[in-house]
Amino acid sequence: MTTDAAANVTLLEPQGEVRLALAALGDVGVIGSGRARARREGWDAPFRVPGAALRAADAGFANLEFPVAGERDVRPGRSREFRHDAEVCAALAGAGVRVVSLANNHVMDAGAEGLARTRAACEAAGLLAVGAGADLAAARTPARFEVRGQRVVVLAYSQSAAGDVAGASRPGVAPLEASVLREDLARWRPEADWLVVSAHWGSMYVDYPHPRVAPIARALAEGGADLVLGHHPHVLQGAERRGRALVLYSLGDGVFNCRAGDFHAQVADAVRPLSGVLTARLAAGAHGLDVAPHLLDADGFAIAPDAATAARIVERLRALSAGLAEGDARFAAEGAPRLLRYELEGLGHYLRQGRIDRIARVLLSVRPRHLPLLWQAIARPRKAS
Repeated sequence: MTTDAAANVTLLEPQGEVRLALAALGDVGVIGSGRARARREGWDAPFRVPGAALRAADAGFANLEFPVAGERDVRPGRSREFRHDAEVCAALAGAGVRVVSLANNHVMDAGAEGLARTRAACEAAGLLAVGAGADLAAARTPARFEVRGQRVVVLAYSQSAAGDVAGASRPGVAPLEASVLREDLARWRPEADWLVVSAHWGSMYVDYPHPRVAPIARALAEGGADLVLGHHPHVLQGAERRGRALVLYSLGDGVFNCRAGDFHAQVADAVRPLSGVLTARLAAGAHGLDVAPHLLDADGFAIAPDAATAARIVERLRALSAGLAEGDARFAAEGAPRLLRYELEGLGHYLRQGRIDRIARVLLSVRPRHLPLLWQAIARPRKAS
């Protein structure tokens, strides 16, 4: 297999003059066997293939999924594998990433000290980190930079457990809440030629966004976002234009070892390795979108796909984008049962391990809003039988 990066393929043609190209890499997790291999082969090794597309753009983005921390720094109840070595930050910068989102459900796994260490490692590497900080004001402070005389503002938010959300004097992530989004979009739209919003949202391992995601995407578009970069589902999802905005619902796993941690989910195993760099071409008219496909190996390193696999990744993105017109129905029919299988896999795994703490955490995470989802997952297979 060649080590050359796959060529960009156009998914959406831009209309009008292209003024900025922003390349986005999904969830980054150089952990487990990936960490051990990167220490042997060099920290740039996981990023060599996507680096070509990232460096070709005017700026690169990635979701840094885990904090920079040692094994002993991880909080009780969180996986000790879910942490990064500081060298990952320098490797991302070397690959062409300029901005990283820290607004996700794992960046607080090593607490306030882990967050501070992560932000320091990003700063030392020359990365702009956004979406989490020492307090709510810091977490909501955007990354700001200029490219070819154009002002770019990047904001980042996450749907996270209450204990991970920043407060007036508490470190954490910026919450993905309607009131916060309205205030920040109104504040920063006048300061930006291009306003980019990173959103850690939705449900894991499903092909279509959770129904609660669409209203948020609509609010972001109506509030003036030019580009919305979604992540958290760990699989690629579709993209669509909403008014002036281009919404990428899930960037998938960009460079990520999904086998590390306490529990390796089997659901979506066939599609999680199908990845790529998505480049938004922001234009005077409608924005365009390209993909440079890549594949993830067993360690979560990005490798170049053969022609057939690259074509499969492209066609999958096209099909998922076309299916967004019926996204809620497809989520109910396909996503809800998959989520139920995932939760049952996890419960079975922790039961076999005798991990009462993790079982309790899963059960206590069930909220009233989840009940219709569970009913859909249970009832639809019966209807089909």
